[in-house]
Amino acid sequence: MGDDDRVELCWPGKYVDGVRAPLLDHGAELLERERIGTAAPEASPANRLIRGDNLLALEALVRREPHSVDLVYIDPPFATGNRFALLRRIGDKREGTDAQLRLPAFDDAWDGGLAGFLRMLDPRLRLIHKLLSPTGSLYVHVDPTVGHAVKLLLDEVFGPGCFQREIVWRIGWISGFKTMARNWIRNHDLIFFYTKDPREFTFNKTWVPHPASYERRAGTAAKAPGVAIEDVWNAGAGELELSGRESLDSIQIKSFSREKTGWATQKNESLLRRIIAASSNPGDVVADLFAGSGTTGVVAAELGRAFVVCDHADAAVQIARNRLIAAKVGFALLEVDHREQALQLQDLEPGVVQGWMLEQLGGSGEGPAPFIARRGDVGLALGLPGEPVTVARIEQLLAAARERELAAVELLAFEWAAEELELASTDPKRAELRGPKLIPVQVSRGLFESSVRATAWVEGGVAVFERPELRLEVTELEHARTRIELLDVHLHRPEHLPESLRSRGFAERLLGWSIAAAATPTEPMFVAVRDRAGLSLVAELPGRVGDAILAIEDVCGHRHVRRLTPP
Repeated sequence: MGDDDRVELCWPGKYVDGVRAPLLDHGAELLERERIGTAAPEASPANRLIRGDNLLALEALVRREPHSVDLVYIDPPFATGNRFALLRRIGDKREGTDAQLRLPAFDDAWDGGLAGFLRMLDPRLRLIHKLLSPTGSLYVHVDPTVGHAVKLLLDEVFGPGCFQREIVWRIGWISGFKTMARNWIRNHDLIFFYTKDPREFTFNKTWVPHPASYERRAGTAAKAPGVAIEDVWNAGAGELELSGRESLDSIQIKSFSREKTGWATQKNESLLRRIIAASSNPGDVVADLFAGSGTTGVVAAELGRAFVVCDHADAAVQIARNRLIAAKVGFALLEVDHREQALQLQDLEPGVVQGWMLEQLGGSGEGPAPFIARRGDVGLALGLPGEPVTVARIEQLLAAARERELAAVELLAFEWAAEELELASTDPKRAELRGPKLIPVQVSRGLFESSVRATAWVEGGVAVFERPELRLEVTELEHARTRIELLDVHLHRPEHLPESLRSRGFAERLLGWSIAAAATPTEPMFVAVRDRAGLSLVAELPGRVGDAILAIEDVCGHRHVRRLTPP
């Protein structure tokens, strides 16, 4: 087909000076933060959970391991303009203390609308093509509002001949406001199935078994093991009867399901089970670069496949991590390096980030120096990107607060160089220091999501968070064992927590914790996560514990890491 016959989808930025915008490589690396249940020092763990921008993660994977993935499933945002939330239950329903915690999760809004969405998706699809093995497959989950544009983009990246099927997935039960449309009620999503090579790819045909009462009209035995699954996926009465929990008849995870995590766009395990079983074999590598709650990784491991899953939202990675731990799956947790922050900052005008940070602290006005602002009797200070907070800076701020008779210093920063702030206390009766208090506050990835930073920290927002003081009791037991009890995760500003958490004890605010030797900080020797029975606050470890690394996961999606030096 000549250029004059070409049909092409265009958007602002697709071409630069008449030439297709090139794929860039920002040079980011993936840093190992934790290994759970996997042998070390394995150079490249089979199962990987990646925290960070999937564009940078894809660049790193393609640079190091091109053509290494056999199946990719992605469920990207649909350019709906919506802001999605994470719902979590806290407290104990049996004791009447349960409540719902609603947290902002991620934005599905793009500058320029559909054009901005395509600018985001285009380089990622091009990198996925490079990551796929010669016989690899891609499934892209979309809705009808962007499906037409995504289909044209996929045709361009993979080639029209590599298109295999458009799968229509029935959403299922429709109720409430979704039934109020003055039109036909939308009740399906689309899944586009492409292969890298249209002639050679993995596909294991699947069937819905015949019911026990099935008889052919001629009275002879059935030639096929059942009814071949078509490209319209919904649970009719026969499939529902036979499949039970494997039914695909609902995009939404039912409220009573054990699968339900509270992540807004979570998909059924049965959906991923069908795709992974059909388009990969045991031992293959499966990837999901918009991993959300981690369903792809959980199901891939269940089916004997290795996985690489990635998400930029801290809470999503936290959910996926805990699901994998609960499923007793070994994996490595990796993180995109400092280049992610540089990419987030590069298009922002000077002073924008400083303004966001000051809004989080509820500050207004100026100074007095060395403070950027005040809030009542609290001096406010910032540690901007590339400016790690040092001990000298902290001492300067506290001295200035003492001189001005301020009650406290709230210091919001991206990075900390002060070792004192990394220590966990082993004195349960530790007295508060006299004079102004230092209240360290940490920037999270949420600062770069407009819906997350929309609520300031001083009003219960979670774009930044106080770095708590962790208090423990360490006891040496008989037979060379050590007992460590987590006594408190102390906050100076509990009034700045989301409202439903403010009156809760520290244990109710936790999702899990872990302990690793300082010499091997990525290999925890103890891991506890909250389950239906609760969360244990006591660890008993073999041997005498020396310097260690303590990590805490809280229900707001934040991770706190401290060094423990037993007396």
